[in-house]
Amino acid sequence: MMRITSIACTAFVCATSLTAQAYRPALVPLMTEWGEKVTPENAWRTYPRPQMVRDNWVNLNGEWDYAITSVTNTPGRPEKWDGRILVPFAPESALSGIGRLIQPDEFLWYTRPIDCRKRPGERILLHFGGVDFRTMVFIGHQEVTDVPHEGGQLPFTLDITDYVTDGRNELTVCVWDPTEDFVNSRGKQCFHPGGCYYTRVSGIWQTVWMETVPDLYIRSYRVFTDIDRGTVRFEFDKVEGAGEVEVTTDLTRDFECWSPENPKLYHFTAKYGRDVVKGYFAMRKFEKRKDAKGVLRFFLNNRPYFILGTLDQGWWPDGLLTPPSAEAMAYDVKVLKDCGFNMLRKHIKVEPQSYYEICDRLGILVIQDLPSGNSDAKTPLVAKETVRYALQREEMKGMMDLLQAVPSIVMWNPYNEGWSQPGEFLTHSMLDFTRRHDPTRLVNGPSGCWDWEGGHCLPKGWKWENRVLTQHKPTGVCEAADTVDMHLYRGPTMFAVNDRRVSFLGEFGGLGHPVEGHLWKTRPGGKGNWGYGGIEDTKTPEGLEKTYLGLMDQLRELAVKGLGGSVYTQTTDVEIEVNGILTYDRKVLKYRPDVLRAAHRRIIDDAVAAAGVRMP
Repeated sequence: MMRITSIACTAFVCATSLTAQAYRPALVPLMTEWGEKVTPENAWRTYPRPQMVRDNWVNLNGEWDYAITSVTNTPGRPEKWDGRILVPFAPESALSGIGRLIQPDEFLWYTRPIDCRKRPGERILLHFGGVDFRTMVFIGHQEVTDVPHEGGQLPFTLDITDYVTDGRNELTVCVWDPTEDFVNSRGKQCFHPGGCYYTRVSGIWQTVWMETVPDLYIRSYRVFTDIDRGTVRFEFDKVEGAGEVEVTTDLTRDFECWSPENPKLYHFTAKYGRDVVKGYFAMRKFEKRKDAKGVLRFFLNNRPYFILGTLDQGWWPDGLLTPPSAEAMAYDVKVLKDCGFNMLRKHIKVEPQSYYEICDRLGILVIQDLPSGNSDAKTPLVAKETVRYALQREEMKGMMDLLQAVPSIVMWNPYNEGWSQPGEFLTHSMLDFTRRHDPTRLVNGPSGCWDWEGGHCLPKGWKWENRVLTQHKPTGVCEAADTVDMHLYRGPTMFAVNDRRVSFLGEFGGLGHPVEGHLWKTRPGGKGNWGYGGIEDTKTPEGLEKTYLGLMDQLRELAVKGLGGSVYTQTTDVEIEVNGILTYDRKVLKYRPDVLRAAHRRIIDDAVAAAGVRMP
């Protein structure tokens, strides 16, 4: 993990008029080993944006003062503060030190002093990795946000140069989070957690940091690699001025392609005037293509490739949406790799940017979901889905722009099981926009529900047996998605192969297995916990492994027939869900890795052999 130590701007240690109290996490049923080690001094000190690195930065994580006030009678910035909160952990989480649920009729306030040094020809940027949901930012009594930022999953940046003075300044953040109602990016958050819905998260939940940049600087970039020509091309979004961006890379003529088996990364330096940024890229191509037998499959770097992974929620018992550390995130990916998975589906969450660097570096494919709002999947034409459609498109675009340079991401997934999904016209428009905006990746879906383009829908209600196959669009008429995506628990199963979209199994399995001493809900015998695929025959380790291997035998047969890939539910237990390969606290791996690795290897190898393509 990249760690930047050269700092040109500094911040005061957070001061407070409150009586100093030693930090300690709030009480929760489970903690991870990484969460147990979190302190205000070590909380998320890693560089937050490894895809685009500058030297001059300062980390603002740590203890801030906080207050909670009523939405209806708050006159302004609080004069008194309720206590200390450990940023970047949300107040609902244990690691925040609060463990307090924020209500829709409450404002959540943060404050801390920062120290700034203004220099001619430089700008001071303030970055928020993630704040849920509506955010207003103040320096002293001046609001920095011209328009309050809305959206819980994407980062945003403010230029605070003209608002700060040399020396000490007071930074204040006000957040309002309704969680439900019209918010699109709530994901799995819920007022009343249960089933597959989890404890909600409010306020700051990713790193807050500052950096200094020249007046003319690079805002972001997009990267396009071509393994057939051996070229890489960059597009830079920059503050306009004289001169062009100069790029140097360590790419050579005899380059290596990136894959889960060989996660080779190349590095670049981009100079724009006095601005210098560093990043990395990978030479890889992921596409759909017919194999030697005419079956449409996924191909990675011009070779048939069966993608086999898990549904990955990205939730933590101690940090909720915020992982306790970068090491904790890496552990999850390493376990999946050790068990023989080559992919994960990041389910309805955008992770910190350093997470994707881990996936790039360790080598695992990522299918990235749009963090959607929840709704009744039986009624995709209800008015609220149309009302928030523009917000969906805005967040989809923002997510793709944010993550375009991440080589491990190979497919976007705009819709999951009908959540926030509008009717046929708007669904097609979203899928088509996704395909056009980022032609370097495939488009999945809609995943597991309403599909009007040669897939399936549920016109009679949420009953799997009522699936109705729909006809493909006429030749020459766009079908925006690249896959037809089945969900079935336990499964596995697949839709028949076709000439236009890869048959994909977006969710299956969900075998429940409670492990005593590692449960969020601790009723005797694991009661109150559940799994999508049932729990009765998988209560023992032996029963769990036997059932899982039986599913893998069936999956192998489907892969030979033409199934392009599969997503097993899931990486970890989450609250009362006990479907995980790992327990929620990550302290117990429920399977023998070598057994899973061998079973997965047979599936992948047999799928490639069935494709009939001679491998070099």
